This record gives sequence, C-alpha cells and structure tokens, in this order.
Amino acid sequence: MSAKHDLQHSIIQLLKYNKDGSFKTQANRKERLLYMAEQLAEGGYKICHIKQLKFKHVKYLVNRWLQEQLSPGTIKNRMTDLRWSLSKFNKAGVIPASNAALNIPNRKYASNEDKSINMTEGDLSKIPDQNVKMSLILQREFGLRREESIKIRINHAVVGDELRLKGGWCKNGRARTIKIQYPEQWQAIEQVKAFVGNSQRALIPHNKKYVEQETIYRNQVARAGIGRGHGLRHAYAQKRYFDLTGWPCPAKGGLLKSELNAEQLKIDTMARTLITQELGHERLDVLTQTYLGK
Repeated sequence: MSAKHDLQHSIIQLLKYNKDGSFKTQANRKERLLYMAEQLAEGGYKICHIKQLKFKHVKYLVNRWLQEQLSPGTIKNRMTDLRWSLSKFNKAGVIPASNAALNIPNRKYASNEDKSINMTEGDLSKIPDQNVKMSLILQREFGLRREESIKIRINHAVVGDELRLKGGWCKNGRARTIKIQYPEQWQAIEQVKAFVGNSQRALIPHNKKYVEQETIYRNQVARAGIGRGHGLRHAYAQKRYFDLTGWPCPAKGGLLKSELNAEQLKIDTMARTLITQELGHERLDVLTQTYLGK
C-alpha cells in the first residue's frame, strides 16, 4: 500500500472513533482531511499516519493554499481540522496557536473587489474530466456551489421551467428552486442531459464517491486557472443584479448604495434579496456585499 493510502486510512480510523460535532461537521472534517492527505502526497511527503504530521508539513500546506489564493476562512477551517486531529494524540503544539504565525490573513467579509470569473470555452477545454466540465457549466449558468454542481441529478432537478435543488445536494440541507429564464441556462441543461443520458445519476462516475470526485474537481479547476470555481457564483450574482436593476453592481464599478436615490434603493434591495435566495443564503448583508459590493 502507498503512504497516501495509509495516511488516509489513519484519518478514517481517527474519525471513526472521534465523532465530535454535528453530522455535517464530521462530514466536512472528513472531506477536508482526506483532501489534505492527497495534497501532501502530491507534495512528495510520505506520511503513513496523521499523528506523524510535523510543522514542515503544515507549513507546506498553508503555503500551497496561499498560492492557490484560497480565502482566509477556508484556510482557517482546514487549520481547525489539523489542530483537532493532532489534539487527539496530545500533539496540538505542533501547530502554532496563532494563524498569524503562519501568515494566514484575517477573514474579509465585505469589499467592493470584483472576484467574478468569466469562464470561456477555452478554459473548459483545459478540463479533462467531463463530469467536472458539466459541473462548471451549471455553476456558470445557475450560480451553484461546488457541492451542488457535483451532486445534482439533472433529470430529477429540472421540473417545468424550474431547477429544483434537493436538500441533500445543498449546504445545510436547504433545498431551493431557481427559475430557468435565460437561453444559456436551457443550453446548459441540454448539454448536461446529453452527457448523462436517461440515467438518474449525479455528476460523479459510478466507480467514485463524492469526496473522490470533489478532489478531482479541485485539482483540475486549479490547474485550468479557474481558481476554486467560486468566482462563477460571483459572476452569476453580478449578471442577475444588472438584469434586475438595469445598472452594474458596485463590484463592477456601479454606484455605491450610499449614492443611490430612494427609488433605486428599493430596486437594489429587491434585487439583492432575490439573488440571496437564488444562491441559497440567508444573510442578505454579508452575502450580497461580498458578491456585489456595497
């Protein structure tokens, strides 16, 4: 067996006997730790057990994530998982208590920075896995999260002129419906349907589990220069804002909220509320300020 396989097995065993937190927390922890094992193997580190993790391994991971331009929140969540793992072997001291000591920046909740990605067919041509390619197409046209775009069963989801996302595909189990209203959305649906045929499967090969396909997604999207794919949600939100209001959002150089008149503010609030619902979030302020600017 390979060192990577042994490391992943040790992680699975650790999680099996330490079920801290909710079911969702446990699932996320497992997904992130197994992915980190994959990255350590890619970096040439032959670690056979999670308790063998040293500071140099943690430093490698953090530097890699910073180079990949992952958000501070994502990096800090992964650090929490690593600290949790080592604490089970009384080795929490391997990782500095302060994230700042590892040059991890503070979280940023709102800015007028444009983080959208306008993915082209040229970008898609760099993706060898057809399942990942279909997921990206759905993300671009519907603003789906990564998990949703992988777990979606297109032949179940399309009902009339609606894309109905089941709770099991969505963050925190919150099902939602997105109205299909653009030709590009119908084209994306037909493209994905042609790919899966009459099957009821998700965009995951029959011989793989979700966590395996998610790892393939991360690796291929990063190598294709599409970041984490999350910028596609930003692009969707910004397009919807323009269509709903008639003017660009602040992240695209449009007027700030403080510069809008009373009538424009009503339209702005309506648009932000609807986009928040379409993206599957609850907090209007944080979500739309992050995606649209303020």
